[in-house]
Amino acid sequence: MFTYYSRLFDRYLRPITAFAILSDKTRSFHPVAFEQEFLGTRLSYRFNTYKILDQSVADLEASENPFAVVVLTVLAALKKKQVDETELLVLKLELARRLLAKPFSKFTIRALMNFLRHYVRFQKPETSVIFEEEYDKLTNRQDTMGIEQLLLTLAEQEGVEKGIKKGRLEKDAFVVRNLLASTSFSDADIARLVGVEVAFVARLRTEMTK
Repeated sequence: MFTYYSRLFDRYLRPITAFAILSDKTRSFHPVAFEQEFLGTRLSYRFNTYKILDQSVADLEASENPFAVVVLTVLAALKKKQVDETELLVLKLELARRLLAKPFSKFTIRALMNFLRHYVRFQKPETSVIFEEEYDKLTNRQDTMGIEQLLLTLAEQEGVEKGIKKGRLEKDAFVVRNLLASTSFSDADIARLVGVEVAFVARLRTEMTK
């Protein structure tokens, strides 16, 4: 934070204030300054803090500030290990109800809902389906739309991940084959250079010698 402060001040020569949003799970952790001292020279950089665990849930729920919903979502995530899947589902749905009751624009609600969906994740896919069904009912949409969209999204994500993995393997194989053909490096050396397993290099060497 001090590095950011010094660079911003050096570039713009304007007064700067800074806020650290502390989203950790330890109540006792609350840094407020960066200090350094060397041979008689001392630096003390103090900044504002916002500790999410210290916030009042009642005040956040009553607030008309969109950021309050973000903080409530983070609080839900911090509680995730303390509640079971069913309790987390109820908590997320309650956040969704409160969000939809706020006088926010459609764009803001959509952005905050996406944050709620992806920041606090369920362990079981079926719980995600239930959440989408209930959310669709809250917004008066067709029940199947949420499920179909969820399944489509999951399928797309899986396809993208597989595509990335396949592309990376093909690239690694191309580099390894070139090294095998143009150098006398050992399998271990090539594996270390490319960042792959030795067995991967050995398999490609065997294929090239057939």
